[in-house]
Amino acid sequence: MAEPVVRVLDFEGPLDLLIHLIEKNKMDIYDIPIVSITDQYIGYLHSLSELDLEQASQFLVMASLLLQIKSRMLLPKTDMDEEEEVDPREMLVQMLVEYRRIKEAAKQLELMKRNAARQHTRRPFFADSKLRNLHFYPVSDLLLALAGLSGPLQREIAIVERREYDVGTKMEEIVKLLGKYPEGIEFEKAFVKTGSASEKVASFLAVLELLKLKMIRISQSRAFAPIYLFLCAGGETDVAAGI
Repeated sequence: MAEPVVRVLDFEGPLDLLIHLIEKNKMDIYDIPIVSITDQYIGYLHSLSELDLEQASQFLVMASLLLQIKSRMLLPKTDMDEEEEVDPREMLVQMLVEYRRIKEAAKQLELMKRNAARQHTRRPFFADSKLRNLHFYPVSDLLLALAGLSGPLQREIAIVERREYDVGTKMEEIVKLLGKYPEGIEFEKAFVKTGSASEKVASFLAVLELLKLKMIRISQSRAFAPIYLFLCAGGETDVAAGI
């Protein structure tokens, strides 16, 4: 369980109070007039009639440290003290400098938090269906996708069918199919799988022609992922007028 934070009016801890007194009196933090700062610190604690001394023991510890430093500064120096040349305020200065650095960093983090709270992200374009990144791919990717429709190579005798399929008709069929699915459909589903290779070729040529006329667009989230077809705005009208 975390210890409760003791607040003395607007100050959070004894170091915070000392920083306030130093800045208020425009003192040099590296050359603190210890007599003046100690008197102000203790005077401030005496002015707080509602101060809970049991909970605010850390403020009393700092007061004791200030009195100790003050007494050492007031005592006459001996020859041994002059040889050591240790400033009794050194430890206090290091504590205040580190505390001020941390306090400034905390202010910056709080500012970054407030700025981040003002920013709102937009949901992905395909958030209600599948998350995909639109990207244009070369015709070679379509050729690989077409090869995948035919399945693995088998050593069979090819039978050439006499039935022919019109590319323009296939264009109309694909546009009508995409009109029913505004969220897009997979590339393979744009082909009528009747087992006819000629129909697949006609459908593939229809897709290429629709891409050339900018009536449809394609996208793929990553390499080797399924390719999706989308109908562009006005695609149905354009194909009806152009075919």
